[in-house]
Order: sequence, then C-alpha cells, then structure tokens
Amino acid sequence: MIVALEDVPDVVAVVPTLAGNMPRLRSCIDSVCASEIEGRLAVVVVWNDPRVEPVDLGPVTIVEPGMNLGLPGGMNFAREFITAPRMWIVQDDMTVASNCLRLLMERQNQADNPAVVSPVILNDQGLVPAKSRAGTVLPGGVLDQWYPFEDLSPEAFDSDVRLDWVSLSGALVRCDAWDAVGGMDPAFYPLMHSDVDFGYRVTRKGMTVVLEPHVVIFHERNGSTPSLFAHFLYERNAERFEAKHGTPHSAESEDKSESITEIASREASVMVVDFAQYAERYIDGTRDMISALEASAAEHYQHFLDVQSQALALEAQVNERDLEIEQCKLDSQEAISRLMKSRSMRVTRPLRFLGSLARKIRRN
Repeated sequence: MIVALEDVPDVVAVVPTLAGNMPRLRSCIDSVCASEIEGRLAVVVVWNDPRVEPVDLGPVTIVEPGMNLGLPGGMNFAREFITAPRMWIVQDDMTVASNCLRLLMERQNQADNPAVVSPVILNDQGLVPAKSRAGTVLPGGVLDQWYPFEDLSPEAFDSDVRLDWVSLSGALVRCDAWDAVGGMDPAFYPLMHSDVDFGYRVTRKGMTVVLEPHVVIFHERNGSTPSLFAHFLYERNAERFEAKHGTPHSAESEDKSESITEIASREASVMVVDFAQYAERYIDGTRDMISALEASAAEHYQHFLDVQSQALALEAQVNERDLEIEQCKLDSQEAISRLMKSRSMRVTRPLRFLGSLARKIRRN
C-alpha cells in the first residue's frame, strides 16, 4: 500500500534525482509505486536540481535541499524526514519488478537480519555480470576483489563468500544500521564509491551486508553520468576511499562538524577544478594518440605506395620479359622453318637431276 510520508510507513523508498530525464524518472517512480508488499510504503523524491521546477509525480513526497547534494548527501537529507525502520535506496535510472521490495524484506527478516540487502542485475544471457554488485576490502582500506568474480547465474551464488560492501542501488537498509555509522559520507560526491564506503563502515561495525541473487532490478548503469565523468569519479573516489581507510581509525576520526550542504558545496567546487584538469589531460592524451595514429597511418600509406610502385615496376619487367620470350618463340619458329626448307632442297636435289635427265632423253 502506498501511503504518505507522515502516515507511519513501514519502509520509505528514497529517489534522489536531478530530473534531467523526466520520462526515465516517471518510469522509475511508477515501478516503485507498483510494488506489492504486505505493509505500508512511502516514496520520497530528493529534488537535487533547484533550477528545475518540481512536477507532479503521483503519490510521492518531494523534498528540496536547494542544491545538488549528490547521492550520499541526498540520502542523508532524506533520512531527516523518515521515521520508518527501513529505507529503500532507488536511483532514478532504474526500475523494479513488483515483487522486488517484498523479496528484499523477506530476506532481511531472516535470522541473520542483515543491515543491507541488495538485489542484482542480469545481462542478456540471464547472468549476474562479473564485478557488478559487491566486493571485499583488504586491511588498510585497499580495494580488493569485486563480486561476483565471473558472470554467474543466480542459482550459482555462494552465500559463504564474505562481502565487505554491496551496491546500494535498489538496496534495502535498516535505519538503525544507517544511524549507527552516521549514514553515507557526502564527501564521496556525487556518488562513486559512496556505497563501498558505507558498506565497509557497516561491516566493520560487525553487521552484515548480503546480495539476494533472486531479486533483480533493471538498472541503466551510469545512466545519469556521462562516460568521461564516470571514469573521473571512479578514479578520484577510489583514491579517496583508500586514503580515508588507509590507517587504523582514520574514518572514525574525520570531522563531523560540517553540515551536508557545506560538504557538498566544498566537494562540488573542488571537483569542478579536478575534473577540468582530468579532462584537459584526457584531451591532451587523445590528441597525442590521434597524432600518433596519423603518423602511423601516413607511414603505412607511404609503405603502401612504395610497395605499389615496386609492384608496378615488377609488372613492367614481367611484361618486358614476356615480350622477349614471345619474340624468341617467333625467331625460333622462323629459324626452324628456314632449316626445314634448306634440308628439303638438299634432299630432293638428286631427284630433280634425274627428272631433268629423263626429260632430255625423251626429247631426243
């Protein structure tokens, strides 16, 4: 049942959005509102872009932070309005099946009561893509393996694999676990590695995070993030994660006095400069690569011309030799003809003499 945020829901779906693709956002909200659960579901949309006027999205509550807080900041902002024991993290570039939330709740209600239950995505072959939904972290905050280790069918999942974090797209989170670690870190602005950081802090507190391989979501990965920007964020925030967790208790000693908006504002301004430098290096690298390719292409083209010239010269030589051979054949045939004529005259000379003599006798 879909209820208003103030009507004591059992779970609240939170959808941070920049509202850059309205049809996609509406599809996301419609799929969430179609969820079939034995309980009360409220939907909160965090409207992260103040330049875009909020629109009617149906039975949802829209909250406006007044600036783009990113995914982690937007989730923390929404948490302030939630009294339900569970939050369902939904990104605006994903859709869910009607039984998704029910199955996530059933898994969380099992005896181990995981802090986070995350669904999976499937590729065209019906397999969960390698390195797509979870991972492990080595001591010292070094990012280790990503799970699953290879493309895997949902039936082949190994429940004994220890996971330090799971993807938060589509994940169901216990609010008490959220509060125990202070929510997500808005410094992982606007999203990359924020779920790695959150999950790692949860598991370091002794709680568990799990993947539920039989719960599937449909996610346009990086659908809200341009490709070059996504690569930049991945590298930048991976370095941030390892720096944050690289020494014992470094994460716990971070400054908690800054507000979400202060952190997001600082990170956004720094990120603009970092991305400009990253893009400039990328452009310079691309130019160098294009120049190298052009030089290589010119070299190969010149080689082609040289080979072609050599082939034409060889063809001319072959044609000349063919003419010489043909002339030799003609000369040989003429010589043979002359020889045969010469031999014929010598062989028939006595006969011609006798014939001439016989003719003289007859005349006499």
